Amino acid sequence: MAGIKIRFGQFNIRDLTMEKLLDPANPQALAAARIIKRFLPDVLSIDEMQAHPDAPLAFVENFLKKGEDPVDYPFFYIGQTNSGVPTGFSHPYDYKGYGRFRGQYGIACLSRPRIDFDGIRNLKDVSWGALPEGYCARVSCPRDYPLWSTSFLDLPIEAGYGTVVHSILVHPTVPLREYVNLRRNADQVRFLKSYIDGLAGTSPAGGPFVVIGDLNVDPDTGIGTNDITRGLLEDGNIIYRKTRRETFLEGGGVQDPPGDGPGLLKARLDYILPSSRHFSMGGPEVFAPEGTPWWPVARRASDHFFVYADCELI
Repeated sequence: MAGIKIRFGQFNIRDLTMEKLLDPANPQALAAARIIKRFLPDVLSIDEMQAHPDAPLAFVENFLKKGEDPVDYPFFYIGQTNSGVPTGFSHPYDYKGYGRFRGQYGIACLSRPRIDFDGIRNLKDVSWGALPEGYCARVSCPRDYPLWSTSFLDLPIEAGYGTVVHSILVHPTVPLREYVNLRRNADQVRFLKSYIDGLAGTSPAGGPFVVIGDLNVDPDTGIGTNDITRGLLEDGNIIYRKTRRETFLEGGGVQDPPGDGPGLLKARLDYILPSSRHFSMGGPEVFAPEGTPWWPVARRASDHFFVYADCELI
């Protein structure tokens, strides 16, 4: 329904494990919670939360509902992930997705509007080899090796007045270290484009949707496959606006972050991409408060900065 306003948020919180979430004094989780409380997104995607069924509730109960300006997120979800799941195949296909332990890099959603849990889709098991013209279709990948290294979540959010917004949460692999990762990232981004274009079976392309995630690509710095990335960002079905500054700064997400010298990697990796036929958008904005008292909070929270966008259904 026209006029409904939704603030979407994206936050890759580095290695947000259950050990951290069960410790109400954990400085990194406390810092991340302070930032979330400041901006109060209605729908928040969190990357790198351990894919444990109790993880979102632990974050809400131990950090967001505690301390100054407590806030509640009554609806939350975390899906299974391919991170750290062994396959029995030889390298580089020995794990479904990179992870030092099973479930390391989950994708969670915290929402103030109700999530339609019965309508959630997790396409983490889509076969890479089944992707037309994909890398695995041209080489000898193991049969049914998954395209997604983490998850691909389509969560219907009940925005009000009978309107459902599909939140598509993704976290493609880092396209570095070896060629397979580069091609896998490219094919994940290409699949995402096909999904939002309605070319991959059941899709949300007929109604409002928003893509939220750390795509691990930056066409300006050459991180990722530039033509594939541009194909997504130039898709007429979404609104893309370049953020004013980078969303990733190497070295954060620890109790004592290093100084921000010129040698640290900076990149625009985090995106909020609402459907162009359904939304107007303000932003997106990056909370990178350099030179203010909030700077050590942002750096302690993660090596990614919090990103948000204010959207309105039209």
